[in-house]
Amino acid sequence: MPNQTKVDWPTALIAAASNLLPSMVVATLGIALPEVRQTLVLSELEAGSLFSAIFVVAAVASAFAGRLTDKIGRKAVLVTGISLVSLGFALAGLSRVYPVTLLLLALTGLGYGFTTPSLYALMSDLVPTRRGLGASLVTVAYAIGGSLGSVISSSIIARAGWRAAFLTVGGFGIAITGLEMVRIRTVAKKYSAYVGLSFRKALNRSILVLALAEFFGGSVFWSSASWTPTVLRTAKELSLGETGLVMGVWALTPMVGALLLGNLSDKVGRKVVILWSAFPGAILAFVVYYWLASFGSLAIGLGLYGFVKATAPTLIVPLAQEAAAAENAGTASGVVMSMHYVAAVIAPLVAAQLIATTGDMILTMILTSSLPLLIFGSLIATIKEKPAAKR
Repeated sequence: MPNQTKVDWPTALIAAASNLLPSMVVATLGIALPEVRQTLVLSELEAGSLFSAIFVVAAVASAFAGRLTDKIGRKAVLVTGISLVSLGFALAGLSRVYPVTLLLLALTGLGYGFTTPSLYALMSDLVPTRRGLGASLVTVAYAIGGSLGSVISSSIIARAGWRAAFLTVGGFGIAITGLEMVRIRTVAKKYSAYVGLSFRKALNRSILVLALAEFFGGSVFWSSASWTPTVLRTAKELSLGETGLVMGVWALTPMVGALLLGNLSDKVGRKVVILWSAFPGAILAFVVYYWLASFGSLAIGLGLYGFVKATAPTLIVPLAQEAAAAENAGTASGVVMSMHYVAAVIAPLVAAQLIATTGDMILTMILTSSLPLLIFGSLIATIKEKPAAKR
């Protein structure tokens, strides 16, 4: 019989709210970048390095943070992560020079890297029989945070400047930190005999394959997010308003996909759901970028594309947690999310280089979406998933 451990949905929903903050930070930095660049007198390379500082540090921190959650507990690492994101970003809003801003955003990235793996591990503890749906709540919170960050920060920047927007997001993060400290309960786990295992011994072949799969699955999101708006405005000749609407649909449908596919995976298995979305997704990406041209068809096509690509990292993390020994669920989460952030650094640069080399945006988007999805699905096909009764 499947594990009948009671799920704690109220606490799970409060915990998932933690993931509002990382996406609010990224969205706010993106909206504010022109003003930040003008104020601090930054070159294009220096402006781009502000994002790199967050994700490079997050990629390194995630792997270690995941292991740390197995040793000292999910809540301690999560609260530390949210606090660092909040303080780092708020203080970056007060910085007057580029080196200090870069350092503070690196601190933000450290918190970013602590937050997500510990949150996924905590959700695994809170809803052990519904890990797919639990992970989908984390994804939904991230998407909502990105939307809120864009709307709120643009309004504040127009009225009070980018520094006020940074401070506001930081203040929101501090409020979230307080909420998590008060309302998140510590889930007792009897793993003391195992937490002394080395990081290397906590890993296995399945976790490493899933981490590699997440690199390719995550790269699809990051390259699409970075370059699809440009493709729509140039190669597809959509107006600015039409591009915004299409990208809004593209951003909304992964939330729906995460909820539906996450819930479905709890019933029929993660692997089958991922495979039935990855390979059709590769075909759909080719159709969208190569054949579709009108506003309506692109909105529908990218909406469906956003839906099917929602499995990474939403279902990869719980699949990795179930492939690990129970005491190493945090380690598995951290390794997978580390590769997700590595993809965030590399994928946009690869796409940019392909565009510069080939001069063909359509070909580039096919190579950075369809091809990675095929590799992603092929790697998942090699994984042996645990039966539901043994998860």
